Amino acid sequence: MLGVLVRANFSGTLSVLGVRIQRDKALAGVSERADQGPGNSCMIVVAIDCALDARQLTRVARRAIFGLGRTGADFAGSSGDYAIAFATGDGAAAPESSLEPIFAAVQEAVDEAVLNSLFMAVTTVGHLGHTRYAVPSDFVVRACRDAGVLGS
Repeated sequence: MLGVLVRANFSGTLSVLGVRIQRDKALAGVSERADQGPGNSCMIVVAIDCALDARQLTRVARRAIFGLGRTGADFAGSSGDYAIAFATGDGAAAPESSLEPIFAAVQEAVDEAVLNSLFMAVTTVGHLGHTRYAVPSDFVVRACRDAGVLGS
């Protein structure tokens, strides 16, 4: 079992199923847009229930960061993205040959966690009217269908 917790606050161009979602088109018609600019930070926590040593956990955490790239993170110079990983398993560390599926799973879980956070978010107005707009899921679905990665 593997679990991922993501605080998704990063810049870039959203990518869903390999389709780049252009922000200006997704929010067309929205009159008041606040620009966050590049950067921000994303924090990722990975928990896994098998025994891994410190070196293996470092490798798992690195793969978690790679998962951000699948969703379009630009890793701007002012960004402070990081991941930590911990294991709850007992005994000797898992053999190196068993890590490939773990690496793939952590990247997929991060991708899914980021998308879940984006599609569950709502438009929010904060201090001095600063507005952060929700990702319009209907636009994303339409863009994926148009690209041929989703059926009708």
